[in-house]
Amino acid sequence: MSWLVRAIKAACPVLAGSILVFPANACLAQSNDYQPLPGASVVIHSQQQKPAVQGSDAQGQTSEANQQNTRPGYSMRLEVPLVTLDVSVLNPDGYFVNDLNKENFRVLEDGVPQEVTSLAQSRAPVSAVLLVEYSAETFGLQLGALRSCFYFMRTLTPDDWTAVVLFDKRPRMVQDFTQDRTALQNTLNTMAMPLSREVNLFDALYDTVDRLQSVEGRKYVILLASGVDTFSRRILDEVYRKIQSAKGIAIYTIETDRNSEHRQETNQMRSFAQMSGGQFFFATSPQEFADVFRTIGQSIRNHYILTYRPSHTASDGAWHKIKVEVVTTSGHKKPYQVVARDGYRAKTRAD
Repeated sequence: MSWLVRAIKAACPVLAGSILVFPANACLAQSNDYQPLPGASVVIHSQQQKPAVQGSDAQGQTSEANQQNTRPGYSMRLEVPLVTLDVSVLNPDGYFVNDLNKENFRVLEDGVPQEVTSLAQSRAPVSAVLLVEYSAETFGLQLGALRSCFYFMRTLTPDDWTAVVLFDKRPRMVQDFTQDRTALQNTLNTMAMPLSREVNLFDALYDTVDRLQSVEGRKYVILLASGVDTFSRRILDEVYRKIQSAKGIAIYTIETDRNSEHRQETNQMRSFAQMSGGQFFFATSPQEFADVFRTIGQSIRNHYILTYRPSHTASDGAWHKIKVEVVTTSGHKKPYQVVARDGYRAKTRAD
């Protein structure tokens, strides 16, 4: 299914899910919009009338005066900002925590407590992109990572959509969005030997996020990579800005090659996840991949939709840091893992 067709289907009310490449469920409710959106738009109009005509001929002119001499006096538009967050809460065993209410959430924006205005629990089909590094330089490691995608398929439901993208010096879609698990397995089982030794991670991730922005709904990118980038045209700051400005796209990163020389790469992979509201993992063995994909399946399929009105009023385009915690009714922090985006960029007056 092409990107264009997926985008057109975004207009329909039917829910669909997917996982991999660039498309995503176009019909899922937009719930991870971290830029302040108009929570309410109030338009107030005032009308002013000319004084009634006085004198003996007033009666004959009253109707015409009422119809022609009524004109708008002023119009005032009030924008009430609203921040909406997708929040997943996992217990120490990696399972989703149900039945929380808004009093159980503490939200801090730039260190300032915010009042949660609404909370709803959502469970919906999945749309995602499985983006896998696949180069000749790291073929042995990445072949294991690619085969581990079978574990992810076990978490899928019939309503989920899945696509696969491999990248070395450029991204290549090897399986467009599909609900056919057999097609996915055949794709993963017939991968040719990679020829390029280049690994242009920044270009591949930037391109994936950019394509997903035009698709409605909640989207996921599951990135399996060493974190190394060789000759990308995009620089790291460009990728960070793209992730920060993207709406409704969460990135889950799995680092597949860790050593003391790759500390910067580890930090980059962790930042991709934290900025977007995803999670960062490290895995190399089949059992580790199985555990990681089970946790990811729990996180992306179950989440809360939390909203609040920020206490700041500036429209300066600044980055605002968000921290979400789960607490008891008495205010004590619970030992849960909270998965949510770590901030948003405010709108400017020009927006």
